[in-house]
Amino acid sequence: MTTRVLEIGGLAAGFCGRLYRHAGADVVRVDHAVPDAWVSERALDVFLHEGKRRVGSADATLIRQLAEHADVLIAEGTPQSLAALGWYELSSPAIRVAITPFGLTGPYKDWQATGSVLLAMGGYSYLMGDPDQAPLNLPGHYVQYQSGQHAYVAACALQYEGEGNQTADVSMWEVVLSLSQFTTVMWTSNGQIRQRHGSDFGLLYPISMFPCADGWFHVNVVPAFWSAFTHMLGMPELEVDSRFAQSSDRVLNRDLLEQIIRERLGRKTRAEIMRLGEEARVPTGILLELHEVLADEHLAVRDFWQDVGGVRCPKLAYRIIDR
Repeated sequence: MTTRVLEIGGLAAGFCGRLYRHAGADVVRVDHAVPDAWVSERALDVFLHEGKRRVGSADATLIRQLAEHADVLIAEGTPQSLAALGWYELSSPAIRVAITPFGLTGPYKDWQATGSVLLAMGGYSYLMGDPDQAPLNLPGHYVQYQSGQHAYVAACALQYEGEGNQTADVSMWEVVLSLSQFTTVMWTSNGQIRQRHGSDFGLLYPISMFPCADGWFHVNVVPAFWSAFTHMLGMPELEVDSRFAQSSDRVLNRDLLEQIIRERLGRKTRAEIMRLGEEARVPTGILLELHEVLADEHLAVRDFWQDVGGVRCPKLAYRIIDR
């Protein structure tokens, strides 16, 4: 039986609806409920909403009528804007997911926020950039897409549980905080505040980007790969060098180690460095420019890109394979 989804709101709701559409759901989108200037951009519009049925304008009465024919309702906005749509009076569908900047409850519940504001409040911006420079921010719509994924997982969990009249409350701010990995644990466990450290991982070294002859490359040398990395550098003697023997030594002497890495690999091309990384079995990657990503052979073989109405955009990062 096809799942019927009613989607109301901005980018987060739109991405949640796209995930449902990818899984074969019948998605009806109400466009006007949460105005978003990016919706006017054709490429983003195609990426998020291709294959959905769309309603350009709807009041609380029409929302209620549409909801009566849906299995799942995904709505994005502030609690005030959701209330104006009749959210709290709806008796159907049985499964509802509210995506709001700060949640349906609490002293911030009626605040509005962009993705950049939420990244700043969530501590992400504080950690991005060089330590002696101003903090940076993530480009694009990271917060909205992550929130849309959380909303999709929550809605699917409620569907799987099979009990009616349940609401998932997705706070976009809390989505950001939940993705902070060990940043909060460092404080609660060790009283240590994580700092900006440029392209380095900070706690281990070398996990960083380095320049080379035709661009940049990245290596991820956790302790288990240190021996292999010394062979990648052509300097196996570094494995027992007292300045780099332990992980803490490599962090302490990172400037000297960076100098060695630049001297040994900086004049090589990205292709040469990738080959060395493969031979040494060290996690290595090169930084691709956008035109190189679009022309990548692997993505072409995987049929990752799609052309919809003359617009080229990515497919989703997973596919459903029939056995």
